Amino acid sequence: MILKRVKGLVIDLDGCVYVGDKPVEGAAEAVRKLRAMGLRVVFLTNNSTLTRRQYVDKLAKMDVEAVVEEVLTSGVAAAKFIKNRGSGYRCFPVAENGFSVEAEALGLKILDMTEWRSADYVVVGLDRKLSYPKLANAALAIRAGAFFLATNLDNVYPSEEGFLPGAGSIASMLHTATGVAPHSVGKPSKEISQQALELLGLSNEEVVFVGDRPDTDVAAAKAVGCRSILVKTGAYRLFETHPAKPDLVVDNLAKVPEVISTG
Repeated sequence: MILKRVKGLVIDLDGCVYVGDKPVEGAAEAVRKLRAMGLRVVFLTNNSTLTRRQYVDKLAKMDVEAVVEEVLTSGVAAAKFIKNRGSGYRCFPVAENGFSVEAEALGLKILDMTEWRSADYVVVGLDRKLSYPKLANAALAIRAGAFFLATNLDNVYPSEEGFLPGAGSIASMLHTATGVAPHSVGKPSKEISQQALELLGLSNEEVVFVGDRPDTDVAAAKAVGCRSILVKTGAYRLFETHPAKPDLVVDNLAKVPEVISTG
C-alpha cells in the first residue's frame, strides 16, 4: 500500500529517529530521501528536556539536517498554549531547561523554588533532577489555584538502557497528591498536532504523522484528521495492541520513503 498525495511529514524523534543518543539505522538517509522528494518536514517530540536549537544540534551529530523552525517540542507547545491564553504568565516548572528557555523567549516568567505562591501555572515535563521539595511546592501551588499543565502524559520514554519514567509518571504523582487532573498539550492532544500543521503550512489531507507509539503518534494524527505510519522501533512493542490503528506499519523510518508518494 502506498499513501498518495503526501506533501508533508510530522516525524517523531525519540524511538523513531533515535533511541537515547543512538540513531535508528537508516534514519538519516530516510530524511534525506524524503526531502529530495520535495516533502516538508516537522520533527515533533513529547520530550521537553531540550530546546529546539539543542535538538537541531543533536540531529546534526546524527547526520540529520534540520533547522529550528522544523522542530516542535511539547515544551514549546506548552509555552505557546500559555501565551495564547493571554492572562497570567508566571510558571512554576517541574521540568528541565528545554521548557524554561523556550518559555522565557516567549515572554513567560519562570519562577524559582521559593516563588510557588505567585504561580499562575505549574508546568510538568520530564524532569530528571526532580526533588521532593520541588514536587511539594508544585502540589501546594496547584492546591492554591495554579493551572496544572503537563507538556505530555507519556508514562515512559525509550533510552539505550530501556524504558524510563516519563513526564506522565511525574504528572500522575501530582494528580494523586492534589486530586487535580493535568491539562496536557503534548501528543496525542489536538493542540500540539495543530501547531505542527501550522508549521508545515499544509492541510491535514496532505500530512502524514510518523512515530513509534499508537497511543501518542497515531492518536495525534487522528486528532487533526491526518494519516499515520507506525514504525516498529522505540516503544512500539509496549503499545502494539493499542486500539489506535495507523494507516501503515513499517519496520523503521528507513522504509517510509518507499510507502509514500507526492502524487
